[in-house]
Amino acid sequence: MQGAGALSVAGLTGIAGCLGDDDDGNGNGNGTGNGDGSGNGDSTDYPSEDIRFIVPFGEGGGTDVYAREMVPLMDDRLDDVNIAIENISGAASMRGTGEMMYSEPDGHTVAAYNPPSTPVSEMVNPQDFDLEDATGVCTYASTPFVIVANSEHEIEGYEDLMDRYEDGEFDNFSGKERGGVDHVMAILMQNLHGFEWDQYVGYDGTGPAVQATISNEVPACIATDTGAEAGVESGDLDLVVGLVSDGTDVFPDIETVTDLGYDNIDFISQLSRGIYAPPDTPNEYTEVLADVVEEVLETDHMQEWSEETGNIIQYGDGEHAEEVVDEAYEVIPENVDLEEVRDAAN
Repeated sequence: MQGAGALSVAGLTGIAGCLGDDDDGNGNGNGTGNGDGSGNGDSTDYPSEDIRFIVPFGEGGGTDVYAREMVPLMDDRLDDVNIAIENISGAASMRGTGEMMYSEPDGHTVAAYNPPSTPVSEMVNPQDFDLEDATGVCTYASTPFVIVANSEHEIEGYEDLMDRYEDGEFDNFSGKERGGVDHVMAILMQNLHGFEWDQYVGYDGTGPAVQATISNEVPACIATDTGAEAGVESGDLDLVVGLVSDGTDVFPDIETVTDLGYDNIDFISQLSRGIYAPPDTPNEYTEVLADVVEEVLETDHMQEWSEETGNIIQYGDGEHAEEVVDEAYEVIPENVDLEEVRDAAN
């Protein structure tokens, strides 16, 4: 790696090849940007234009929630330029991620995604780009997954939920798009826990999946704790179970699958939230952004928001951002039958 330290899988194919094509037809840009193409740049000239902050998921999900809390504070700390959040969802986060990967490596386009989530999407449906070549800017949080259900059903825990699917009361289970990390977790729970859902319905992010559950389009879904928080607080959703052994700070009293004696799926049910830039982006540029993020996370505003909501904020440098991607590519194939996921996603 470089730097600092409901679509089917068939619908994903070729996404990378049609993104960001430039005049010379190679889809990668010329790699010049403001640096010299060698990974060196002059940080005194950066940033020289507005910055695109791509969220490759729909509005209202965890990544979007964090971005809308952090980015205005980042914007305030960069003179004469703006940071614009762009939600580019689709293809299990590959559409927005590909937009970043094929952008100029000049530090003016970044994307926020969350290993192992986006790496899983790429492993299930390989793209023309290599996520391990992305330049890590930083990590800023970790987030666990939970299951929530429409409160009208009065679900009394994980085993009650599974019983209702087994009895045929419910058929559809949901989360982010087919072929993505939520779908993989659903298949793992089916195989390891005996959770007999019939159809998996995928949405463009946690936000849309949660809204579909609130509207009773689906009875239950996988969600990040951040993305589920508002629905639980409003009474529209009931917490069912936590999918990470250590639980969640957002919902500290939640029972977890391992509390109930089921196999843990911790290797996939905890996200590291990171910011990434295109391959070969000079370290001098990414370090400017990383320093701004670190400063923002230490502000009273972010500290109070974290304390009030339970949403963890935790800074890690660019090297750590790259390490969690590399780890996903090592651990996931050892624990997940990717061919089974591909077949299920079609």
